[in-house]
Amino acid sequence: MRIVQVTPFFHPHAGGVESHVRGLAREFAREGHDVTVVTSRYRRDLPADERSEGYRILRTRTLGVALNTPIDTGTERVLREIDADVFHLHYPPPLTAYFGTRALERRAVPICLTYHCDLYLAGLGGQLLGGLYQRVFLPRTLRRVERIVVHTRSYGVTSAMLRGRELSVIPSVVDVERFRPGIDASALRGDLRLEGKRVVAFTGRLVPHKGVDVILQALTLLPPDVVLLVIGAGPRLPSLVGQARRLRLEDRVKFCPAVSDEDLPRFLALADVFVFPSQNRLEGFGLGVAEAMAIGLPVVIADMPGVREVIAPDQEGLLTEPLLASDLAEKVGRLLADPALAHQMGAAGRRRAEERYAPPIVAAQLLKLYADLRAADLSGP
Repeated sequence: MRIVQVTPFFHPHAGGVESHVRGLAREFAREGHDVTVVTSRYRRDLPADERSEGYRILRTRTLGVALNTPIDTGTERVLREIDADVFHLHYPPPLTAYFGTRALERRAVPICLTYHCDLYLAGLGGQLLGGLYQRVFLPRTLRRVERIVVHTRSYGVTSAMLRGRELSVIPSVVDVERFRPGIDASALRGDLRLEGKRVVAFTGRLVPHKGVDVILQALTLLPPDVVLLVIGAGPRLPSLVGQARRLRLEDRVKFCPAVSDEDLPRFLALADVFVFPSQNRLEGFGLGVAEAMAIGLPVVIADMPGVREVIAPDQEGLLTEPLLASDLAEKVGRLLADPALAHQMGAAGRRRAEERYAPPIVAAQLLKLYADLRAADLSGP
């Protein structure tokens, strides 16, 4: 099957959507499909056309990036010309999917769209533009696709933009071969001076909605041998470093902003517990949670639509009240105080990752969806 994935950003740009699309492209190619990823050329030093991991990457003409949104007007031209059996769009950021559906509206090829999360643009100008887009352009985009995919049902049914629409629930994908139990991180533990410490880990971009400030507050309520490992970079890094200093946690927080994607599993392997206290609807799944589960870690995550559905509560991890540091500390402390329970939940998380989020499992669900869409097109008038 000729599959075209259309995504605003792609590797080497880091993010959950990018990791998801890359995992799918790699798996589809491994299974023998002809895969092309169409994405923005958000950096001029990136090649416009290359092959990687068995699939093709086409980076389209991009005027610039505004409010974390590539203005990739070249997407329309590329999608009008490329041959495919199915087009799979990814949203947000918003403009790529809009340009994509506009280019494909007269082509007799099925289109589906994964709605990763609701749109949020920071600042007053961002909120005005985001509201305008969601009122005017997003409904047009959604009307032009044959199927909308969400990663979790709870997120889809609580999104105002998806209300009343037919949804297919297919989770995100995790490389369970890279993220696996038993990775040797002993040398890294020594490098970071973590011997004799109990480690709580977070991974993700350091932006306000991730809730790292709440983890720092929770750390003040945990025993002094508990250390926080913050893996990720972003605009909030300086303020979080300052917060750790004000809370006198400098010796108990390790900020690791330069960890590569390839080295991430080794850093996660240092942890005893993984925490993910995201605070709003910018988190539609929480790929970092699934990666930690694949490593074999028990998780403590915010009780928010989308994220909470990644686990079965009290089986692979615990849910915590968003924004409430005392509850987060209590849940983390419970797991650290009961290694047998933590091990049991970590093992259950590994099983869930293998059974639900492994590339062949997710790819099979999408390939069935593609086949159904193609069959419906062929049987139509």
